[in-house]
Amino acid sequence: MPGPVRLVIRFIVLAAASSAIAYGLLAWQHEGFTLVGVWLVDNDWRLHPVHFLIVGIGLVPPTMWDIFAMEMHAAKRRKRNAPGPPTMGDHPDDTRLSGIGVGFGPANPTPAPTSVASTGRHENPRTYFRRIRASDRKALLALTRASRELHYPWISPPLTSHMFKVYYRRTQRDDHEGFVICLSDSDEIVGVINVNNVVKGGFRSASIGYYASQAHAGRGYMREGLMHVKRHSFQELGLHRIEANIQPANAASIRLVRSCGFQREGLSPQFLYINGAWRDHERWAAVDPRPGLT
Repeated sequence: MPGPVRLVIRFIVLAAASSAIAYGLLAWQHEGFTLVGVWLVDNDWRLHPVHFLIVGIGLVPPTMWDIFAMEMHAAKRRKRNAPGPPTMGDHPDDTRLSGIGVGFGPANPTPAPTSVASTGRHENPRTYFRRIRASDRKALLALTRASRELHYPWISPPLTSHMFKVYYRRTQRDDHEGFVICLSDSDEIVGVINVNNVVKGGFRSASIGYYASQAHAGRGYMREGLMHVKRHSFQELGLHRIEANIQPANAASIRLVRSCGFQREGLSPQFLYINGAWRDHERWAAVDPRPGLT
């Protein structure tokens, strides 16, 4: 039976259940809430208000459950088809997640596929991106723990449940966006990109942070994700400028941003506190060429 028809039938049944319950309560109140005559044989085979309540209550649970299940299914389909953003990463205000640049294997200079916001997938289907979820905790911690050698000393991503909780809460704020890059064929998380410290108004700027899975480093996934973040930041978030701050010795991260069209603007001495010391960072930025705010 088609979904819409089934849903209409369920709503009709739910309305009948509600009516039966309402009638049962009113009739029972009228009779003084007595159980006399609840057995048909003692009631001239006339229905007692309790019978209406039993029928109504019996119809409600399966009806409500089916409607809820169908709505959840529809919501998932809407989410898959809705445009969304890409990014996730570290944050200069949190030393545990500090370092906006990132270390992850050599960048692949060849163009790579694209992904989508939310869970939609378009253009090149090799990867897609979506917002970070609380349910990603286990997979994300497994990624960061297995990639410690790759990330050190450039970045300190969440390694414990508490650190993930702090990070996830930050991504729920209006001035931060957290996203994961996933493989289209398996949904496996292969990287994280953040858009941090989003400022609108006349500034319209943000900083980005990112890190990858050591098991998938060097395959171009981060370049794909960063290109999507860049496009999303300009077109969806309305930003004019996104900036990546990278330690000068982090050659892989510098190759990545350069391949994505970022330009080096200078050096910021003792810019971020990472791994027990204030670190110098190069400023790499991408600017949207549009002339106005929109």
